[in-house]
Amino acid sequence: MKRMLSYFKPLNRLARAQTKWQANYGAIDSAQQVVNLLGVELPAPGTPLLEKDIISLDFETTGLNPDKDQILSIGYVEMQNGMLNLSSCEETFIKDSSGINAQSAIINQITPEMLKSGVGLDEAMDNLFAKMAGKIVLVHGLTVEKSFLEHYLQQRFGIPLPPLLWLDTLLIEKMLVTNRHIREEGDYRLSSIRQRYGLPEYPSHGALIDAVATGELLLALLNKCFGRVTPRLEEVYDMHHYDLTMSE
Repeated sequence: MKRMLSYFKPLNRLARAQTKWQANYGAIDSAQQVVNLLGVELPAPGTPLLEKDIISLDFETTGLNPDKDQILSIGYVEMQNGMLNLSSCEETFIKDSSGINAQSAIINQITPEMLKSGVGLDEAMDNLFAKMAGKIVLVHGLTVEKSFLEHYLQQRFGIPLPPLLWLDTLLIEKMLVTNRHIREEGDYRLSSIRQRYGLPEYPSHGALIDAVATGELLLALLNKCFGRVTPRLEEVYDMHHYDLTMSE
C-alpha cells in the first residue's frame, strides 16, 4: 500500500513525466537549451528545499492569451540558501512595441520607447533558459508564465514545454486558506497576499519587482508553514501540486 501511494505522489509523477518527455524530445539537437531546463536529475524528495537553487520568474504581457498577446518583459532573481541574490536580478524588455496598448501601458508601466532598447524574443528566451536550467522555478500564478512558455516552444521548436519543477506562491496561499477552513474565493493578487503577511508594498509594478516580491513572499509563506524548521522539497511541492503534475 505504501509503495502504491508513493507512486501517485506529485514528485514521483513529475519524475515519470520528465523521463517520458526526455525519451520523446531529448535527442532534438536544435532544442538542447530546452532539454537542459530539466537539469541532470530531479532532486530527491527529502532534499531541504532552500538548499536548492530557485529562480523567481515573472512575465509582463499585453494580456493573458498567448495566441494573440505578447511578452513585453521578463524579470527574474535567483535564490540560494534561502536568500535572494539581488546581484542576479535581471529585467529584459522585448523589442516589439506592436502589442502595446493604453490598458497594458497603465498596468505594466511599459512604453514603446522602453521596448525599443530591448532585445528580440529569441535572444531573451535563450538567456532565460540558460538561467533556468536545472533550477526550481518559482512564480505567482503559474498560468501566465507556463502558458506563454508553452506557446513559445511550440512556435519555435514544435515541442511541448518540459515538465518543470514549479513552485507557485498563489497556490501555496490558497492551500493555507483552505486548511484554515476559509472560503477559497478571495484576493490572491501578489500585493494583497504580501500585505496579509506584513510585507512592504513596492511603489511600482514590473517583471523584476514582481519576481523579487514573489521570492520574498515564498520565504514568508515557508515561515508561516514551517517556522524555523527547514522544509523538505516534497513537503512544499506535494501540498499544492496534486492537480498540476502531469500524468503519464
